[in-house]
Amino acid sequence: MYQLLIVDDQPDLVEDLATMLPWSGIGIGNVYQAHSGAEALDIMKATPIDILITDIRMPGLSGLDLIETVRETWNHIKCILLSGYNDFEYAQRALKSQASDYLLKPVEDEELLGAVKRAIGELENRWREVSSHQSALATLRDNLPTLRSHLLSSLLRNDRVREDELMQQLSMMELSIGWNSPYCMMLLRMEDYFYEQSESDSSLLEYAVCNIAEEIFEDHQLWYVKDEYGYYVFLILPRPNLPEARMAQAMVPQTIEQKVAHLQHYVKLYLKGTVSLVLSKQGTFPEKLSAYYESLLGSFRQRIGGERDFLLTLSEEQQHGEGEANSLTQLYHPPLLNHLLEAGQWDGVSRKLDDIFEELERKRGDSHEHILETYYAVVSSLSYAVHKNKLWLSECLGQEFNQLLSGPRFHTIAQLRSWINDAIAAYKACMTDRTQDSRTGLIQKVQEYVSNHLADASLQSIADHVYLNPSYLSKVYKLETGEGISEYLSRLKMEAAAHMLRSSSDKIYEIAAKVGYQKTSYFIKVFKDRYGITPQDFRDR
Repeated sequence: MYQLLIVDDQPDLVEDLATMLPWSGIGIGNVYQAHSGAEALDIMKATPIDILITDIRMPGLSGLDLIETVRETWNHIKCILLSGYNDFEYAQRALKSQASDYLLKPVEDEELLGAVKRAIGELENRWREVSSHQSALATLRDNLPTLRSHLLSSLLRNDRVREDELMQQLSMMELSIGWNSPYCMMLLRMEDYFYEQSESDSSLLEYAVCNIAEEIFEDHQLWYVKDEYGYYVFLILPRPNLPEARMAQAMVPQTIEQKVAHLQHYVKLYLKGTVSLVLSKQGTFPEKLSAYYESLLGSFRQRIGGERDFLLTLSEEQQHGEGEANSLTQLYHPPLLNHLLEAGQWDGVSRKLDDIFEELERKRGDSHEHILETYYAVVSSLSYAVHKNKLWLSECLGQEFNQLLSGPRFHTIAQLRSWINDAIAAYKACMTDRTQDSRTGLIQKVQEYVSNHLADASLQSIADHVYLNPSYLSKVYKLETGEGISEYLSRLKMEAAAHMLRSSSDKIYEIAAKVGYQKTSYFIKVFKDRYGITPQDFRDR
C-alpha cells in the first residue's frame, strides 16, 4: 500500500481530504496530514512518502517551493498541486517542477482520486521497470567487475560453500569455472613507483598492470581482486572452449611460471615500475582458496618482506607449512562477532560461531593455544556488546560469569563451544527481556499521552512525543497490543463520545469537537460505522 501526504494551511480541508475519501480503495495505506511546508518536510524525513498533495499558496514555504525541495531529496515522490488560482505562471512553474498534476480548487472527489490513481500508475510503471528482469540483467552486466571482485574476496575469507550456490553465482556473473577446475593463485604487490604517482595516475597504472596480465595469460581465465592490504590476488584458471591439448598445456606449472615471469618483465619494461609476485602450487577449485591466500600472504611477509622486484614460486612444503602454527581467520573477518552481538543479529551470531569452530576443528584440532585465542576473542566481543548496551557482564551472564572470573579452563573445543553457547544464550535472554521492558514502557507512554490529549492525538503527534519514526511506532504498537494506533485512537474517541452521550447534555457537535472531529458530519459517520446507529439514536435509547 502507498503512503500519501496532504499539505494545506487550512486544517479543516486537510482533515476532510484525509478522512472523507475512500483512499484504501485505490491502494493508499496511510494518509498523513501537514499544515505547512516545514511540517511536511519533517514528516517526509521521518516517514517514506509516495505521493504528495499540496496547496500552492501557503505562508512560509509555498507548495511550489516545497515541490522543488522534494525534487532535490526525494525524486521518486509524485507531487499533485492544488490551486485556487487559474494562473499561467503557477502552471508553468508546476511543469518545471515535474508535478504529476495541477488541479484547481474546489476539486471534485473523483478528480482528486483520479489524479492519485494516475500517480500510483506512474509509480508502479517506474518500479516495474527498475525491478524488471531485463533491467536487472543490464545493471548486473554494468556491475560485473565489482560483483566478481566481491565474490572472490568472500571466497578468500571462507571457501566452505555449497556447490549449487556457488555454481549459480558464477553463472550469474558469467564466469565459466567448473567445480574441481584446476587453478593457481598469484599474489602481486605493486611497488614504490606506482604509489609515488597521483591517485588518478596510480589507478590508471594498476589498470594497465591488470591489462598486461590479461594479455599474457591469453590461454587462461583470470579472476582477480585487490585485497585490503593493497595486493592483487589472481586466480589463474583454464580458459573455456580451448582445444583440450592447449588447455592441458596452459595449466602445466612451468607454463604458468614462465607467464608470471613475463608479467613481471613487461610491467617493468613498459610501465617503469616493479612488482613482486608469489605463485602457489596448483589447487582444485574451490578447495583451499582461503588457505592458499593465507599462505601467499605469509610468504610475502616472511620470504620477501621489504625487498623489491621478487618472484617466488612456493614448493609443496613452503605452501602447506607442516608443523607451523596456522592463524585463525574467521575470528577477524567481517561480519565481526562484536558487531553481530551489538546489533542483536542472533542468526548471524550462530552462523559466525559455526564458521569459527568449523575452522578451529579443521585447522588445529584441540590446540590449546588456538582454544585460548578463540576464548579471548569471543569474550572480548561479548564484553564489548554488553558494555555498549550499558549493561554489566555479571548482570547478563548469570552463572556463566563465574567461569569468566575463574579464567579459561577448557581442554577441548567441545568444552569451549558449550560455554560460549551458554554465555551467548544468557546475553540474548537478557537483551530480549530488556527489549520487552522497553516496549512495555513505550506502550504505557503512548496510552498516557492519548489519554491526556485525546482530541489532538494522531499517529504523528504521538510519534513526536515518544521521539520515534511513525512507521516504526505503529508496527511496535500493533505487535505488542494486537491493535493498530489508528484503530486504538478511533476506538477510544468513540468510547469517550458514547460515554458523554450517556452522561452529559452536551450537544453532538460539542462532543465531536471534544474527541477531535472538526466536522460533525464525519463524526456521525464514524460513530454509526462503529455502533450501527447515529449518536442521537444512541443517546435516545
